Amino acid sequence: MSETTVIANLRARVARLERAVAFFERHLGVTFVDENEGGVSPEVVGLVRAGDKISAIKRHIELTGVSLKAAKDVIDGIE
Repeated sequence: MSETTVIANLRARVARLERAVAFFERHLGVTFVDENEGGVSPEVVGLVRAGDKISAIKRHIELTGVSLKAAKDVIDGIE
C-alpha cells in the first residue's frame, strides 16, 4: 500500500470519528473538553470573548464540575 493511500485512509477514518463525536455531542447534549488543551471548551471561551463572564463561569462549572472559585480562576485567565 502506498504512502498516499495510507494517508488518505487515515484522513477518512479521522473524518468519520469527528462526525461520530459531533453526533454524540449533539444527541447527548455534552461538549468534549480536551484536558490537554487546558480543559476549557470552545463554548466557554466564546462566552468570555463575548463579554459574558458570568455565563462562562456557570457553563464551565456545568461541563467540568469544578468549584465556583476554580471556574472563576480559569475564566479570569482567558484573554
